[in-house]
Order: sequence, then C-alpha cells, then structure tokens
Amino acid sequence: MLPLLLIGSFPFKRIHRLQRQLIFLCLGLATYLPLLTILRDLYFLATDTLIDRVWVFVGTIVCVAAGVLHAVLGPHVKRVSIKIANLPAELEGFTIAQLSDLHVGPTIRAPYVEKVVQRTNALKPHLITMTGDIGDGPVRVYRADAQELKGLRAEHGVIYVSGNHEHYWGVQDWMGLMTEMGFTVLSNSVKVIHHQGNTLAVAGLPDPVSKLTPALEAMASEIKSANVKLLLSHRPNPARAASKLGFDLQLSGHTHGGQFFPWTLVVRFVHEFHKGLDRVGEMWIYVNVGTGSWGPFLRLGSTSEITLLTLTKA
Repeated sequence: MLPLLLIGSFPFKRIHRLQRQLIFLCLGLATYLPLLTILRDLYFLATDTLIDRVWVFVGTIVCVAAGVLHAVLGPHVKRVSIKIANLPAELEGFTIAQLSDLHVGPTIRAPYVEKVVQRTNALKPHLITMTGDIGDGPVRVYRADAQELKGLRAEHGVIYVSGNHEHYWGVQDWMGLMTEMGFTVLSNSVKVIHHQGNTLAVAGLPDPVSKLTPALEAMASEIKSANVKLLLSHRPNPARAASKLGFDLQLSGHTHGGQFFPWTLVVRFVHEFHKGLDRVGEMWIYVNVGTGSWGPFLRLGSTSEITLLTLTKA
C-alpha cells in the first residue's frame, strides 16, 4: 500500500489524471502482491520448498500487465439467444445490444468510448439499451468523452437507465446529457416499441441509491398486453419480483462479474445473479459484466462485453 499512499500524497492542488490512474493501478498491485505471497507461503508449508520472493513481484507484475492488456483490447461482443414462449413470428430475430457499466471517467475516455460505439453499430441491432453506470465523474469534466455515445445507431433508438455511479456525480446532469444525445431515459417509466405490428415494451427502474420507490407493479400493469415485456434495472436485485409480475426478460449490470481474479470468485457469494444468463421462474435475466471497467483498468478472469441478445421462439 506504500506506493498508493506516496502517489496519493503528491502536492497537486487537484488530483492529476496520471496520478489517479497510478492510484487505481496500485489497487491491482495491492490485490496480487498479498495473494501471491499467501500462495508462496502455502506452497512452502505443503512442500517445505521456499520460492524466492522475487517471483512474487514478477508474478504480480505479470498479472497486472495481463489484466491491463485484456481490458485495453475490449470490449468483446457476446451473443446470447433468448428463447421466449409464444413469441410472434415478426419478433423472431429481434436484436438488443446491451451496454452497461462503461464508467466514462478517469480511465475510460473518448478513444475507448468511440471503439464501443463502432463495435455496437457494426452489430446493427434493432434496439440499444444502457443499464447504468455509463458515467463515473462530473458531466462538466467528461462531457466530450461521453458525447462519443451520440454516434450509437439502432432502428428503435437507445434506452438508458441510471446506475449508482451517476448518482454519486449528479444523476440529473447525466440524465440530461443522455436526453440531449437523443436517448430515451427511463426512471419508473416505460417505452413501447412497435415492430412489424407487434409490441415490445421496455420498463426502466431507477437505482436504489436514488431513494425513489420502485414502480414495478404499476409498470407491469401498464404493459401487460405487450407481446414482449423487458425490464431494465442496473442491479439484478428485482429479478424475482419482476418474474412474478410477468416480465419476459430483465437486463442488468452492476456486478462487473468481479472484474478481476480473485474477486471473480468472491462476487458469486455477494450477488445471487452475478453474470451471464439465468432463469427466474418464467423470466430470463441477463447480467452484463461491464462494457468498461471501474477503478483499475484491469480485467483478469472476466471480459468486458457488448452483449447482443437475439429473441427466438421457445
């Protein structure tokens, strides 16, 4: 932790971008250095053979470097098929691109956002959804970086719900920016999409940090006649309640899938639905592990993703 404290104590009036990135990188070092030290000690207890401590430092650098490289090369496209009973033929093959936890801020800047936009548009989705934590800093500082998202294109537009991090940095500013870019912002509200004579209804929940009472039942009642009912919620928590109310699919994020080992193991004990596709009663839930990264720009044991979900008849 000494490097982190030394970097954090630099006499800058305002924290410098490079300084912040080094602090985040030290968080990665602070994970792997103790972990590899413990593994070294366990190996000694099991075999009575002591590995030179230099290999602990080498292993730490290798883990962090590999994690940074994996993050830089992302996000990768993950294709998922969603089988829905009684799906109208006209909605067969309807595609939804999901972006989540992009965290535009100190480490995720315009070049990475531009790459996300290009890879998403290349999929030619019918609809794009953003399930929160898209911004992670003041809009006045990161407006230009976030505005790269304005290039997103889909037949039925872009729908956004907020996450906890937007609330930390001024959720009204972030929601206002999303509206400026032409996106639909949902907060205890719904949007009905008409596609070839059929309807896909999208309901959006605010993050619990907002202290707003979730209007899940009211929204479910409002859209009960839709052919497909989709719920956007930054956190996976409402899944069981949403399943009982007749939703077909919930899209969430928040967990990052743990982001990097060993937290990729720990996360499954914290969140019931921590990554990927799960079934809750008659409803599917998909948890995106993050299109970007929070804190250390580091991915090891998880892969940042743009999810392309395709509706098919069960």
